[in-house]
Amino acid sequence: MSTDSYEKIIDFAIEQEQKAAELYEKTAEKAEGSGIVTILKDMAKMERGHEAKLKAFKAGKDQKIGAEKVEDIRIGDYLVDVEITDSSSIQDVLIFSIKSEMKAYELYTRLCELYVEPKEQELFSNLAMEELKHKSDLQKLYDDQIYNEN
Repeated sequence: MSTDSYEKIIDFAIEQEQKAAELYEKTAEKAEGSGIVTILKDMAKMERGHEAKLKAFKAGKDQKIGAEKVEDIRIGDYLVDVEITDSSSIQDVLIFSIKSEMKAYELYTRLCELYVEPKEQELFSNLAMEELKHKSDLQKLYDDQIYNEN
């Protein structure tokens, strides 16, 4: 893979992390006063962390992420996509967040498959596991907050 293609892919991943963080931050501002604000701020912080790791990796610094293996309970696979608006419910925000983390997981899994260098594979594999952990955490919260309340 050419250096130019490689940099474009890394830049794309960085851009996706930035967009996710900005969305969580913006949604947290709109949801001020509700119980979901802390979750959204935590999600934004994690996405900013991924952005920083990718930028450092692009700059040639090794990144030790050490993501743990996670079991996916797959609740999000069966939820209908929603968009976030000013009047979104906690359920909608959780569904949107689960779906976003699922897409990020799929992106990093695919990038891991594209790269043959062990260093890149390790980075993308670990980022995929972190995204899967975020999805899992959100699904558990969804299960607790939504399923158990109904």
